[in-house]
Amino acid sequence: MYRKKRKPLKRTPHTRGVKLKRNKKFLPSLDTNAGVKVRSHYEKVCADFLHENNVEFIYEPLIIIEGKKYRPDFYLPEYDLFIEICGYNHMPFYRDRIKFKRELYRKNNMRSEFISVHNNHNYEQFIRKRLSLIINSLSS
Repeated sequence: MYRKKRKPLKRTPHTRGVKLKRNKKFLPSLDTNAGVKVRSHYEKVCADFLHENNVEFIYEPLIIIEGKKYRPDFYLPEYDLFIEICGYNHMPFYRDRIKFKRELYRKNNMRSEFISVHNNHNYEQFIRKRLSLIINSLSS
């Protein structure tokens, strides 16, 4: 079998590991009970929970900070809260990106919660419990 010779991957100086170029956009394709399409099962659990509990949310709102565009997973206008669902924690580039976002949100006084899911077979229960704690603490 013939294989084309590939160019070596470039390492970026600001990350650990290798950032792979994606050819296609990873479009939201999972339907939720709220009628919004999301990208991951983790996000589906989050959107369904928020919908079931009558919490208004915006999925991947476009925000501009310091001249750069970002799309947090969820924004809850009633609580002025951004929620990030972190599910690829085994990937060094992803961990670096989450660390960067935490610092960016903190530096810009943006209320945020990061929910880290670690390949847990009970991820649905875990996400629902975390969201419940977050919403209850903000409602009191």
